Amino acid sequence: MNKSLLPTFIMSVALLVSACSNKEEKYIYVLDSCSWVRIIYLTDHDIDVLDRQTKRDILAHNKSVQANCLTKPTNNR
Repeated sequence: MNKSLLPTFIMSVALLVSACSNKEEKYIYVLDSCSWVRIIYLTDHDIDVLDRQTKRDILAHNKSVQANCLTKPTNNR
């Protein structure tokens, strides 16, 4: 075998062998779409310095979190 082709042959065999491995890939599943979102709390200073639109956006965010993510108590009688 030609010495210049030997590295190419070895790499080709290594590639073919490694492609047949039985190694399982691990996937991370997010079970709860709300696991990354939290209510935004403001301090008195925040309220003083934020503009009206930002306050509205934070309020809309917090209402969305409450409506979609917080567990509601059930009354099981």
